[in-house]
Amino acid sequence: MKLGTRSRIAIAAAVLSGGALLAPAAPATAVITPCNPDNCDTLYEYYSDSTKTVLVGEWEDGPCGYVNWGQETSYVRRIVKKC
Repeated sequence: MKLGTRSRIAIAAAVLSGGALLAPAAPATAVITPCNPDNCDTLYEYYSDSTKTVLVGEWEDGPCGYVNWGQETSYVRRIVKKC
């Protein structure tokens, strides 16, 4: 059975429109409040070596809280976090 041009266009349109209905919607964008000195802090995590697997100390002093324990090393990870 041979389909005419109009039939093929109609089938293609039906398939494409059905696929659009099944496509996921665009993700909603989250509203991100920027950091300022009143709601963000910097946490420094100190590790024993360059693999950064063994935590040996932490330091933080700001609006989010105060942490100071362990030892400072040259292997450090800096984390800016929101309160």
